[in-house]
Amino acid sequence: MIVERPGLLTRYEALRQKTVEGMTAFVDTLGKVDGLPPDQLEQARDALFHADHPYLAVFLGAFNTGKSSLINALIGENVLSVGATPTTDRIAILRHGSTAQTMGGSDIQTIFHPTPLLERVSLVDTPGLDSVFKGHDAITGKFLHRADLVFHVMLATQAMSASNREYLESLRDYGKRVIVVINQIDLVDEGERGTLQSFVTEQVRAAFGVQPQVWLVSSRLASEAQKSAPRDSRLWEQSGFSQFETYLNRALSDVERARQKLETPLQIARNVMSAANIRIREQQDALAEYRRSAANVRGQIDAAQKEQDTTVREVVTALETAFDETALRGKALLRETFQWSKVFPLLFSGLGQVIRFPRLFRRRSVVVSRMLPAAERARVIEPLTTIPPLVERVPPRLEGRDVKDTDDLVLYAQRELERLPGALRGKVIGDLTPPARYDRTLWDKARDDLSGTLEKAQQMETDTLDGQIRMTAGTLVVYLLSILIMGCLLLTLLSVANQGNSAGLLIVAMFAAMLGGIAALPLRGWLMANAYGRRLEALKREYSERFMSAAREQISYGRQLRGDAVAPFLRMVETYLSQADTIKAELAAHTQQLTELEKSVSDLKG
Repeated sequence: MIVERPGLLTRYEALRQKTVEGMTAFVDTLGKVDGLPPDQLEQARDALFHADHPYLAVFLGAFNTGKSSLINALIGENVLSVGATPTTDRIAILRHGSTAQTMGGSDIQTIFHPTPLLERVSLVDTPGLDSVFKGHDAITGKFLHRADLVFHVMLATQAMSASNREYLESLRDYGKRVIVVINQIDLVDEGERGTLQSFVTEQVRAAFGVQPQVWLVSSRLASEAQKSAPRDSRLWEQSGFSQFETYLNRALSDVERARQKLETPLQIARNVMSAANIRIREQQDALAEYRRSAANVRGQIDAAQKEQDTTVREVVTALETAFDETALRGKALLRETFQWSKVFPLLFSGLGQVIRFPRLFRRRSVVVSRMLPAAERARVIEPLTTIPPLVERVPPRLEGRDVKDTDDLVLYAQRELERLPGALRGKVIGDLTPPARYDRTLWDKARDDLSGTLEKAQQMETDTLDGQIRMTAGTLVVYLLSILIMGCLLLTLLSVANQGNSAGLLIVAMFAAMLGGIAALPLRGWLMANAYGRRLEALKREYSERFMSAAREQISYGRQLRGDAVAPFLRMVETYLSQADTIKAELAAHTQQLTELEKSVSDLKG
């Protein structure tokens, strides 16, 4: 057990759970950091389990400094091999167990032992640094980040050698709690021990910048003390090993052990966090230029669409102007047809329709029944004839721009990809190639619809209007004949009734009624002109909308062509930029959480 007091245990467990949850999320984020050194990720994974692992006190030092002997003396039994040559070739973790047993591994060996000391702390023996086996340094270095406390062991006869100073400086970079243990102090005269301790203390202070703990011990004397039962307290005190017990059993209180146990994974996370942030910044810096390149590509695609939209709007304006001009000419012709100066041709035409004497009224009737002769009709619909060639130029114009822009964008993106770092270039999925073919079927249905609408506009002159004119002329003749016949009958009746004085008034009334009918002709022309204008306006809207729909469909198709051609480049840049931004935000959140956890651990009290 790490803690023993119930209140502390509850607080510790809560903090431990938060630490594990935070580290789990942190490791997930680290897995997304491209190019993060594997050892950094491995350290973070180790930290996940560190809070649950027994408190680790690691013995570190050059080979043959007596690390194994120190641990044997603390245990009171020779559980580790000792010798003049390097005997420890892997990490050895001594943990508490009900029975003594050893579980081996390639780089780490776990030794279980029932000694009470191991209930509070696990002791770790490491391969000697700077031994003849060069791989030992690497094995020890990989494990060192797991340590909660480091005992740096030196020989009294070789204290603060150049290699020891180098090891201490590396420990400073790890940010570990370090206690310097000077072994075999029994080989030094008692008068020189104080000087030796002061010298080492000063040297370590210079290396670490803090006041260090420097212990003078003798593993030989401690082992001798452990041979008797009970232990020889005088020899034990002389050996200096009481400092271990004081520190581990009293000075290292339950609160302190709990705090240190939680600080270790947080320190590991802090170190890895720094490396991950550096890597993400490097990636963002490398991709910053390509962010601009991707934005440039998207900008060119948007600009092309805007220019094509402008082209289409210009054509729409031109074709709407043609419709408007046709409407103006048609309305002018209708108003002219129903002027008072055209009354007699209309009357003769209408009379010919009523009494069916084509020969008698042929000359006058032809003039009116063909109100829209070929030349005049051509002038009315002439603006509409300019629309088909205007519209037919649009598809190839849009296509030409699409093909050219797509080729240019592909060349640009290919140049940008060639400048990418090799690692990123290899992550591009797909080829940057222009389309093999261009779909020209988009306008097929639109052409039929547009032609049909335009034919309606052109036929309105020859069919509908001519029929309405003939109907108006016939109606006027019937109206006038009706007045004339009714007037004659009334005059006859008046004559029979000897009411000749009323005949004059009747004739005036008849004349007024006939003039009223003739006077309504311009009004009829105005009404027909307005109706024609409304019909042509509706056809203009129908034509414009169909044209715009077809044009927008082709513009959308062209935009897709451009986007598809450079999609591998845009996808790679946007994916990695988005990923880097997301990871950066996640790391910022983890950093904030880490800071809060560190404060909570610092505030942990018994």
